[in-house]
Amino acid sequence: MKKKTKTQNKYYADTIRYKLNIKWILPLFIILLILSLFGINFVKNLTYQNVYHNITELSEQTASQLDLVISEQKRFVQIMIDSINSGFFETPEQIFTRFKGDLQDYHFTRLVILDKQGNGTTSDGHIVKNYTNIEEFFSQDSVYLSENRPSTVSSNQVNIYSKTFHLNGKPLVLFATINTSDYKEILLRRLFHGKGGTYLINNNGSVLIDSFDDITENNINLYDYMKTKYSLTDEDSLSKLEQMKNSIKEKQVGTFDISLNKNIHFIHYERLQVNDWYVVSIAPDDTIAKELTEFLVLALAVCLGVTFAILGICIYIDLSTQKKNQKLYKVAYIDPVTDIGNEAYFKEKASQFLQNNLKTKYIIALDINKFKALNNIYGYEFCNKILKSLGEKLNTILPKNNITCRISNDVFATIFSYEKNIKTLLDKIFHEASNLKIEDISLHVNLSIGVYKIRPEDTDINKILDKAYMARSKIKGLYHDNYYIFDEVLENKLVEEQQIESSMEEALHKKEFVIVYQPKTSASTEKPVGAEALVRWTRNGKMISPSKFIPLFEKNKFIVKLDLYIFEQVCKDLAFWKDKYGFVPIVSINVSKEHFVYENFIEEYAQITDKYGVDRSKIDLEITESATINEKIDIIKILNSIKEKGFVVSIDDFGTGYSSLSMLQNMPIDIIKIDKIFVDKADLNSDKNIINYIMYLAKKLSVKTIVEGVETKEQADFVRNLKCDVIQGYYYSKPISKEEFEEYFKKNM
Repeated sequence: MKKKTKTQNKYYADTIRYKLNIKWILPLFIILLILSLFGINFVKNLTYQNVYHNITELSEQTASQLDLVISEQKRFVQIMIDSINSGFFETPEQIFTRFKGDLQDYHFTRLVILDKQGNGTTSDGHIVKNYTNIEEFFSQDSVYLSENRPSTVSSNQVNIYSKTFHLNGKPLVLFATINTSDYKEILLRRLFHGKGGTYLINNNGSVLIDSFDDITENNINLYDYMKTKYSLTDEDSLSKLEQMKNSIKEKQVGTFDISLNKNIHFIHYERLQVNDWYVVSIAPDDTIAKELTEFLVLALAVCLGVTFAILGICIYIDLSTQKKNQKLYKVAYIDPVTDIGNEAYFKEKASQFLQNNLKTKYIIALDINKFKALNNIYGYEFCNKILKSLGEKLNTILPKNNITCRISNDVFATIFSYEKNIKTLLDKIFHEASNLKIEDISLHVNLSIGVYKIRPEDTDINKILDKAYMARSKIKGLYHDNYYIFDEVLENKLVEEQQIESSMEEALHKKEFVIVYQPKTSASTEKPVGAEALVRWTRNGKMISPSKFIPLFEKNKFIVKLDLYIFEQVCKDLAFWKDKYGFVPIVSINVSKEHFVYENFIEEYAQITDKYGVDRSKIDLEITESATINEKIDIIKILNSIKEKGFVVSIDDFGTGYSSLSMLQNMPIDIIKIDKIFVDKADLNSDKNIINYIMYLAKKLSVKTIVEGVETKEQADFVRNLKCDVIQGYYYSKPISKEEFEEYFKKNM
């Protein structure tokens, strides 16, 4: 057994407190006899509940990691197809050239383009002829992920992402292949000290990936394999396997225990979001309940009246329970990669640390710059060693009273007391912890270090950790600086945010939020056709920038209430203009994505328009492009609901959110609003620019276009020549008050 290092012992010390409490055992001897059987059953149930929870949580984490990886890879394949369908390529070689450099970022080994006869080429120069089962891939509508199969150009097992497309009128399919072993790395997270493991199966039970490495053949059915491996004949075990089989068919998840080779094994099966695949985690009880099993045997002997055996068992209970708690403690509090504390451990121990009487205390948050690139270069296993080495290095550099833990990914946090010059220590951390030695390889990593000096009144570990994070974000990517100490600038930002939050309700009640209107002008007639409603906040005679309060309101969800207020004010103004002047301009109103979690928000908007008798076709609800690519939101359903109520729908900041072109094609939208950034960067003397392509796309989708941020005559002439529909920007008018807009509209109609 490997001897623990001093660094490891610091974290395990909390779990090793074995004491023999014999004095209380003798007086309670008779009571223990009576309660032993009840206690045994209780402890067994409690232990099993903990094990069920642990194996379930670990399986869910594994499934979540797989889902995330697969989702990113599918998204990349869709991006490639969208680009191909946009007409930018004429040959497969052009496609390979464009995307070959991006493959490594998504762990793809190669691209393949085949026709319906299974003939084609690969991005690394192989010729493919008569690829078998090509119909499997041409029959899929969306991005499809195949089960693993032998590669036709290497000895590896691969999985294939595919999507059909047309090139020069010819139906083709794009393959993006990935080595199955890449998925196996995620499953290699050994359960319960390496005694457990994970299988990835399809819903028919066929094993796709095996982290145990005990299956050497292909197309093995997990249920049949387990029956054979463990010689299952008893009806209870067979019944539980059959129940798991049926539950997986019905797309359910579950946890159970089963007797295999006379040993209890715990099994959890968790469904992935792709292809109805399942992660099946299995762990034997000899690492969890071994002491419990022995205790049951000894307890039976106690019941037979062996006095000294009873005393021995009581002592054993005292020790074994602590050992069992140690194992559960490790799962809950110890990071498996670095063998130091995790986030839960840090917050618990750091909270206790805050209560001591040490004078000068600091908290540091640090991470490795461009750690994802290191993963791509060296692989996950080597980078895990980097993280472990960094944790050990920090513990040797920092003062002895430090609590250093891995919070997440490559983020570490430490809290400690230090009376000397902190900058000297920070320089030492930056220079020494940046230089690591892994497997005889000297490696330099660049660290971002954020520091906060803890004040006596600080008691909330989450708040002081946030301050260290804020300081770290200030240094991120600045290679000429080593660290950033939380200062008055960041403090003022926190205070400012707190002041904004404390006054926002009162400001809304006092109507401190005012609507201004920025006119929109027809590109063909240069007459006003509408406006965008924008919010301004003046408090105590001072203007608060929207860039300060809008992001904060979106974070704390107050934006939902503010948006509703703005919408009602605009409806009042539209009703007023109709009654007094007889005109009703089309007004666009921004809708935050935070509304989308409330299914009835569009009903509230409709009721407000009815209240003021406003024509809904005169209200354009602007939705940012970034809100349309949130996988947790059914954006198509939401947009359909908005359209059904008669509102106009526009996509704001188009071109900045990387939305899928195929998804955009299916959106029921009326207007694309082209972001200012494309106007600023456009070559006004050339037709080869992004705006031109967006205009072309808009015409194909039969939607109107608005170009915002137009500030000069040259820009206005440029976008007008591109046949855009509406222009918005300072060239025609800045945002103006309601009264100014009335005069502007009447004057220029």
